Amino acid sequence: MKTGLACAFLFLLTILQAAGETIFLEAETFASSSDGWKPHENPQTRAASLAEALNGASGDPGGTATSPKIQARGELRIWVRYGYHNRFRGPFALSARNESGVIATKAFDLAPKPGQADWSYAWDYIDITTDKPFQIQLSKHENKNCTGYVRNVDCVLITHDKEAEPDHRVYGPQVWMRVSLGDTYQRPLHIHVFADHYRSPWYSHWNLSKAGASEGLRPKQKSDLLSAGDQTPWCNITRMLHEDSGAILNITARYTYGDRADHLNAKIEVATEPKEEAIVRTFDVDAKPNGMVIIMPAHLETPNQRRWLKNAREVSESTGKIADNFDWPTIGKKPTRIPFFASFRPSGYGTPVEKSIEDREWKTLDYFGFSNREKYRLHGGIWKMKDKSFCRPDLEYMKQTAALHAREFREAGKSIENVAYCFLTDEPTGQPLAFVSQDSGYHEKFRDWLKNRLGKTPEELLVNHWDEVKPVPNGDTHPALFYFTQRFRTRALGDFMATQREVIREAYQSDFPTAVNFSDGAVYSANFYSQGVDYFELLDDDQQNAIWSEDWSNGASSYQCAAYNVDLMRAAAKDRDQLLGHYLIAYAGRKSWDIKTKVAGETARGVRVWNSFSYGPSWGSHEGGPLWRNHAWYSKPEVWRANAEAVREIGAVEDMIYEAAAPPAEVAIIYSSSSDIWTVGKNRAFGFNRMHNWMAMSHAQIPVDIVAERQVERDQLDGKKVCYLSGPNLTRSAAQKLRNWVKRGGTLVLSAGAAEKDEFNRPMTTITEIIPAKRSPLDTRQAFLNSGSYIGRLNSQDTVDQTMEVLSVQQHQIPADGAEVTATFSNGSAAMIKGKFGKGTIYSAGFLPSLDYIKKAVVARDKLQTNYREENPPVPPGNHPAPPVELEETPDTPGADPRLLRSYNPWEFPADVRKFILAPVREAEVTLPLTCSTPLIDAIVLRSENGLVVPLANHTLTEQDKVQLTVKIDGNRVRKVESVHHGKLEFTLQPDNTISFSLPLAASDYVMIHFEP
Repeated sequence: MKTGLACAFLFLLTILQAAGETIFLEAETFASSSDGWKPHENPQTRAASLAEALNGASGDPGGTATSPKIQARGELRIWVRYGYHNRFRGPFALSARNESGVIATKAFDLAPKPGQADWSYAWDYIDITTDKPFQIQLSKHENKNCTGYVRNVDCVLITHDKEAEPDHRVYGPQVWMRVSLGDTYQRPLHIHVFADHYRSPWYSHWNLSKAGASEGLRPKQKSDLLSAGDQTPWCNITRMLHEDSGAILNITARYTYGDRADHLNAKIEVATEPKEEAIVRTFDVDAKPNGMVIIMPAHLETPNQRRWLKNAREVSESTGKIADNFDWPTIGKKPTRIPFFASFRPSGYGTPVEKSIEDREWKTLDYFGFSNREKYRLHGGIWKMKDKSFCRPDLEYMKQTAALHAREFREAGKSIENVAYCFLTDEPTGQPLAFVSQDSGYHEKFRDWLKNRLGKTPEELLVNHWDEVKPVPNGDTHPALFYFTQRFRTRALGDFMATQREVIREAYQSDFPTAVNFSDGAVYSANFYSQGVDYFELLDDDQQNAIWSEDWSNGASSYQCAAYNVDLMRAAAKDRDQLLGHYLIAYAGRKSWDIKTKVAGETARGVRVWNSFSYGPSWGSHEGGPLWRNHAWYSKPEVWRANAEAVREIGAVEDMIYEAAAPPAEVAIIYSSSSDIWTVGKNRAFGFNRMHNWMAMSHAQIPVDIVAERQVERDQLDGKKVCYLSGPNLTRSAAQKLRNWVKRGGTLVLSAGAAEKDEFNRPMTTITEIIPAKRSPLDTRQAFLNSGSYIGRLNSQDTVDQTMEVLSVQQHQIPADGAEVTATFSNGSAAMIKGKFGKGTIYSAGFLPSLDYIKKAVVARDKLQTNYREENPPVPPGNHPAPPVELEETPDTPGADPRLLRSYNPWEFPADVRKFILAPVREAEVTLPLTCSTPLIDAIVLRSENGLVVPLANHTLTEQDKVQLTVKIDGNRVRKVESVHHGKLEFTLQPDNTISFSLPLAASDYVMIHFEP
């Protein structure tokens, strides 16, 4: 398709040369001397003309690309358009050459361009004077290659007019629209078009009138308004559309921007040229309420593009037919106690559609069993501050707006009892240290927090007077102030949220769960302070009654890490019983297996309100991308059953699981926020070791509680037999409590460098002096500053017992007298030492074992996927690039391991490494409420008043014919055992006060063990 259009441009070139007008050239039509310049179509070229560019990032460093011969003469300006990013340089040279040699040359993209947006395309130029025909040649600056993100050359404009602003859009395929009004209107009006794009810039407003198409909310002249029966001229709407994706056009008839007609009665014609014979589609509209949604591709030059020109009704009805004939699950039921929503908007962006379309979309949604009809979700809409500071809430605005929203809520006849939660905003973070340290509002609130809420003194903050106490941007000179500054980033955010909660409570005269959606940054970086949101700081406050996150886990080692994020939320909410809510990410390539295991694993850890994102419909939002490659799960019937089953599984067990919780575990992972503070931006390896310790335990069905430093200070290690600690810092108070706990009989497992420094990053001996070894200084061999999926890039620095890799850091240790060496490095020195302190036991590792556990699994999966792709190179549909994992969810894809098709997750976890990590748990004889015959099945026992619930998430990615479970029943008499998917299960009562049963297991299931009254 692109080749044919490019040839047309070359024909245009010859015509324009003869006329002496501006000459337009697509760079990808240039002739390349080698593989150093190649046409590319990928995410970086989507803003290029026709979404393709000439890329010179790789290949032959000396390669060139040369244009056809250009006949223009005189003083000329040559404009070139190229992809730009502030952080990445892709310099290239453009030379004008004739038979005598180089006329002129200039290097482009040598330095950042102030004000130019990242991932946009920039224009720049070179002036030449020539009396002969010439050619344009592109070459690589200094014959060097660069990152593939840049050195994308889009097009060239050659003009005599040096005052003209370059614009490539007038030279590509054009799209035209004409609107003929019906005769039912009593007042003059215009046609408003809200263009909802699929990427930045996201939105634009246009109006169609007698003057044609103009960008803006209304026509410039009242005389341009349309009367009943009027017709607009042919309006060029090309600028409404993005080059790669077109736009969703939300069309309404309006008297003014804020005054809409009650209906839309018109004929809308779309054409490739402004003439009758070029009309592609005609839409006859008689819509009440007033509104129509049209999905418009980028151009209409080919039959493939034209087939995607649709309106909302066409998409709604075709999807509805699939839903009406779908094989819907019959297990379970629709939940009523645990709200489960879908992100559902049966309208355009602020544009209503005909009621019949809305009704059809509700009918389709109802098949899934979501809570959208019965429950409400409020959006606070009062996220307003002065001077951009969380410490300066705009109370007047908040109160006025909340009162308005509450009045509209009541006038709509809605009941406050049906509000499931209130959302304040999406993905906030702590404000940057540079801002915090300069804002006077932060200074005042920071000092008040330390003095009156934490009860600190200047001496405890390592300063002499209160007037020295203020937020600081780094820890170089005031480590105590820096530590508390980092914590205060979350506290300021929390207080700002709490202010809004109180305003909303007053407006609605009711209290309900109020939260923001926090990005799952704890998964990306394994460090709270990369985003400045520490759950333990936030929820250690009576003003917070809920917390919400999402399970994107983009770049994670496994989507299972999202359950770790929920476990962090559960741990932080434990002391005050705040509600846990969550977005289920069920689109953007998520497979059915991923969806099911995420819901089961996260419900097991306490999520009690759900919202499935992003459902759609595809015509109502840009969220899933253009219709022809839409990944909203509304457009993916292959995942419909998984979503419906996930909802119905919750409904089946909600009466038992709603109030159920896991009993306190005997194993703990200490979460050191002080380590996060001092390692952020330096090395994420400690946090990833902590996260994958948790994963190894889940794979062996070992219950674990995450315990924060301040919870250790409050004696919440009592009752634990084993705890794990990763990271160099620990508060002195927590360290002393931990030491006392070990002395009384606890088993402490330390990774390399753990607990060597306090919260102010000062050396600390509280723990190091009881370790059964003398530690050498921690040696950081390779800092890790990426996300989990890139953990395979860590190089092995040594080996342990000839099988495990030493990754990122290493610490040599000399065992103390009486200590036992349980593992060694390649040179025979101690890699793991075990010894006694008081009645307790300490294990001290000189490396980070869980990094090896996850690296081996990630590398194994990546190797399989790479091999598959080399043997089966993807062919992107519709000339669009394949996403990172483009494997169809079908069992018969040739040459592919079925597990690759089922999930993004790895599954080949090394059993020997897991055994090493969990050896302290086994030796401490930890009591397990459940045992399972199959590793990698996440199974947690939740206790309710009437029995037990065991959510099962199968991370083997293989359907299991028989999974054997043995569950402690603590003296209760069991009435029956039933599975959501398999019904009643036979069980055997064992002499050790347990029951045993088995069941087949696909991705997920829930087992209910009912006790006799």
